[in-house]
Amino acid sequence: MFKIKSEVQFDMAHYLSGYKGKCSNIHGHRYKLIAKLKSETLHGEGQLRGMVDDFSNFKDALKEIGDIFDHKLIIEDNKEGKALAKKLEELSNNFDVYFVSYRPTAEEMSRDIFNRLKNKGLSVCEVELFETPNNSCIYTED
Repeated sequence: MFKIKSEVQFDMAHYLSGYKGKCSNIHGHRYKLIAKLKSETLHGEGQLRGMVDDFSNFKDALKEIGDIFDHKLIIEDNKEGKALAKKLEELSNNFDVYFVSYRPTAEEMSRDIFNRLKNKGLSVCEVELFETPNNSCIYTED
């Protein structure tokens, strides 16, 4: 089995709807996203001969996904999230809010990113999303 990996980093804030505790406030992190592609065989011909995939295409896909979240406030698309976004918009037009269909935890985000890579046709086998230097979530379909 061959595996290749690449990583990107991005800054993002999130709000955890319904959470009680230290992270109940809007807060941000410097995320590190590491993804791995796998293949039992290497391409046998053409430009990708001898490769699992082209690192340039892989890195471009990761960057595109990172850019979706970078320097945005990620909020769950529910009643509470919409009310918060409306209040922030009243305060300033500069809030860049991105709604997701899930609570934006590292666990849910790692699954979302995995599926985004898979939908791009990449042979993704693992996504690890670091929320802090010491805390991460790994998502696989195994």
